[in-house]
Amino acid sequence: MADPISLSSGVVALMTFTLQSSVVLYKAIDSYRSHPKNVRDLKDELEALAGVLQALSETAEKHKEIDLTALKLPLLRCGKACHEFEEALAKCSSRSGGLKTSFRDWAKLKYMGDGIDEFRRMLAGYKATIVIALAHANLQQSSLTIESLDKYKSMIQDTTTDLEDHLQNVDDKLKSTFLQAADRSNEDAVLVRQMQEERSSTQQCLVICAQLSAYISQIQPTLAANGARRSADARAAGVAAVAEQITADGLEGCKDALGIASKRLEEHLISIVDRLMATSKKTLSSPEETANLDILHSEWQTARLCIDLCSKANESVMKINLNVFENLKGEAEVLQFFASTTGRVVHAKDIFLGAKGVQFGGQLSDATVQQICRDFSPSARMAAMGSETEMITPAADGTGTSQFLDRYGRGFKLIPKPAQDDKGISPGQQGEQAKKTG
Repeated sequence: MADPISLSSGVVALMTFTLQSSVVLYKAIDSYRSHPKNVRDLKDELEALAGVLQALSETAEKHKEIDLTALKLPLLRCGKACHEFEEALAKCSSRSGGLKTSFRDWAKLKYMGDGIDEFRRMLAGYKATIVIALAHANLQQSSLTIESLDKYKSMIQDTTTDLEDHLQNVDDKLKSTFLQAADRSNEDAVLVRQMQEERSSTQQCLVICAQLSAYISQIQPTLAANGARRSADARAAGVAAVAEQITADGLEGCKDALGIASKRLEEHLISIVDRLMATSKKTLSSPEETANLDILHSEWQTARLCIDLCSKANESVMKINLNVFENLKGEAEVLQFFASTTGRVVHAKDIFLGAKGVQFGGQLSDATVQQICRDFSPSARMAAMGSETEMITPAADGTGTSQFLDRYGRGFKLIPKPAQDDKGISPGQQGEQAKKTG
């Protein structure tokens, strides 16, 4: 049967194919009467996968500027896995005489040599990778909270661990297949074993590069902090502090070199696996064995790509700067800003403001912050109050500022008292006295 879609297809077409494949598989499973616990879990996973794919399609439609091409291979492999599992289910059912499957039939159902639980975990890996890649694409366009960022980091870590376990499982199966193929042919046996040894060596070298790069990333912040402290002391003493800078430059150069070496090792590893695939296929006796080997190879490629997507997403998360404000108390009259003018994530919690204080938070431009400061300056607030209440305007001093306002604040107009005679009696009081004596 020819593939209904290929990697050359567009992302939208691949989304549609994968969504349809997952729905068809769900309906096929649901059509059987017997649903043990692992089958019910698989149905739940398929429902969740369909929801993620639907959300991905809606996002791609609304935000065409988001680049989702990195998801093409995971989408294709996920769709094919659902389609192939549905075919395996149909074969399992036909072998039981066309009756609805029983628990025993479900237990016999295999895909890539594994059972239903392993297939469900594989789908969960695809689903999580799609969610991470989508969040990575939206990282600079969406508002984030520190809670959602922590949740995102945990998801990346958990997904990476699961994908690495899955990759190891697939890699072991590929190795076993390659060695079996070598045993069938004396002519290619030595070559296959040599290539397999080279493959193992290349994978070990990749691990060494990754570990060393991670260690350098771990010590760089400490070195930078020590360098900043030493530089301040050195400037005070009139001495140049360059040792930390030389070391920092050297470490950064090491990371760059490790990155180049890792890339070359990856290319070498792919080349070896391709040669092993071609050599092993010569000894396979049936089209089914060839198809199973192709599935393992595709899954090996996809798992590695998913891990790479998670790694890039993790690098982006680590570069996000957070402005965290917690447990702060403001004075009675204070202007507070809990904001970022550079796009950093702002986290404010348990902030207490005085009775007449003013607060601004979120993402603000430099111009907005400056304008707010002018609008809420003492002189601007005085002018605003003066427009509502009539004020005494004292004479300005030589600098053009009011000493009265600076010292006493705003004033208010006194109500004039009535005039009095020589005895200190006002005209109103004289009239009252005349009435009493009259």
